Amino acid sequence: MSVYSFTDCVLTLRHPSLGVLTLTGQGLGSIAINMRNDRTSMDTAADGRVMTSKIKDRSATATLQLQQDSEANQTLLKWYNYLETAATIEWAQMTGTLSSPTTHEQIVMKEMAFQKLPDRNYAAQGQHNSYSLMIADCQQNVA
Repeated sequence: MSVYSFTDCVLTLRHPSLGVLTLTGQGLGSIAINMRNDRTSMDTAADGRVMTSKIKDRSATATLQLQQDSEANQTLLKWYNYLETAATIEWAQMTGTLSSPTTHEQIVMKEMAFQKLPDRNYAAQGQHNSYSLMIADCQQNVA
C-alpha cells in the first residue's frame, strides 16, 4: 500500500545572489507545475496524410500558494524586490528542485523568473498569495 502526503514534498529554490529557500509545508498551501506548450503537433494534408512534429519545449510555470503571513511569502517578496532592481543578468538565475519521495518524482527547474507579483487580498480571514514563476527548462524525473 502506498500513502501520499504533501508534507513529504520538498521544494528548494536557489539563486546565486540570494541563497537557498527550502519549503517543506510551513505556510505552503500548494505547488502546481504546468508545462506551457504541447510537445507534439500534427498537421493533416488534403489527402489525409498526417505529419507529426516532435517539439522540444520544456518550458513551464510553477504556481506557489503561500499563506500571506508566512516566512516563505516574506522571503519571496524580498527576492522579487531585490531582482527587480538588480542587474538584468540576475533575473532568471533562479533554479529549483521539487522532490516527492512517496511518488518517486523529482522535478528539476532551471532559468526561473518571477512572472509577476501576487495579487493581494485582505479579508477577515487570512488569505493565500500565489507566486507565478516561469521556467525555461523543466525536467520531470521518476526514480
